Amino acid sequence: MTRTHTSTHLSPNRITRRCLFAVTVAMAAFAGPASAQTGVSVKATGQDVEIKIDGSLFTRYTMQCAPNKPVFYPILNAEGNHFTRRWPVEPNAAPGESTDHPHHRGLWFTHSKVNGIDFWSEQGTVGKTTTTRISAVKSGATKGSFTADTEWHLPTGELIAKDRRIVTIQALPDGGRLLDFDITITPTAGPLLFGDNKDGVFGLRVPDSLAINPAVKPKVTGTGHIINSNGVKDTDAWGKHADWVDYYGPIASSTWGVAIFDAPTNFRHPQTWHARDYSLFTVNPFGLHDFNLGDKGAGDLTVPADGKLHALYRVYFHKGDAAAAKVADQYTAFSKEHAKR
Repeated sequence: MTRTHTSTHLSPNRITRRCLFAVTVAMAAFAGPASAQTGVSVKATGQDVEIKIDGSLFTRYTMQCAPNKPVFYPILNAEGNHFTRRWPVEPNAAPGESTDHPHHRGLWFTHSKVNGIDFWSEQGTVGKTTTTRISAVKSGATKGSFTADTEWHLPTGELIAKDRRIVTIQALPDGGRLLDFDITITPTAGPLLFGDNKDGVFGLRVPDSLAINPAVKPKVTGTGHIINSNGVKDTDAWGKHADWVDYYGPIASSTWGVAIFDAPTNFRHPQTWHARDYSLFTVNPFGLHDFNLGDKGAGDLTVPADGKLHALYRVYFHKGDAAAAKVADQYTAFSKEHAKR
């Protein structure tokens, strides 16, 4: 007997109300009196995890802000400004923001073609990833961490996979933040086929102000830039192999950036990047044909029924452009820490 996850199709208004309440409470804590608390504080409440750095909110890992996946939202820099587009999570918070692709919410992991089912989109017949358990919650002077167990369900409710996500957050002395996302996916009902499609897998929608090409979306007026580990810039970085990619530009009155690192131990390293000029920024090793790097199906990857799929990514939230933030040096340190044994 199958069961239907009706929550996958929650109305946008209900999701917005539920999420806005949680975000309002979290942001009130950021805007409140200065806290004497120092270090990285990680606190779990049900399916949500709140991370603060020196008493101020950095991010929340939550099931309340999207209908079919957990996301990190909001993600704030040391000045209290957002590292992601606010629409549609906070639809009226930033008038004039772009309003395309409503499934681009915060920072997330999923894919558009798993055993033929779309887990990326939100409308229509789509799959759902659900947090089932938060554990191993740790706070510390410079680091904090937690573990999230997740289930992957088809639209019918059938469970096809589980995953374990180990998240580590590190505060840097210069106001930067590191977020390590270590995921292991295990099939539960036969092999898993991750199909060749550009829409995946781990990333975020940065603010409109960081967009490269305003002509793509008429409401976008960004003046940002993209650069990858090979020196490829802006629109040319889309679909290319690279160790890392950095997306940077103006956020409020300062220059800030977000870099994603692909661990040397990852399959198909260096992986390919769905880094779009209109501010979508993800790493996706499954889009080879869509990225014009092979024949149809070149990006397909099958995980055997008794196998596992592991990936590790680091997100470096930083002030300044890629050069000022020494993104290349940060990646070198990361790659040495996670070098192939």
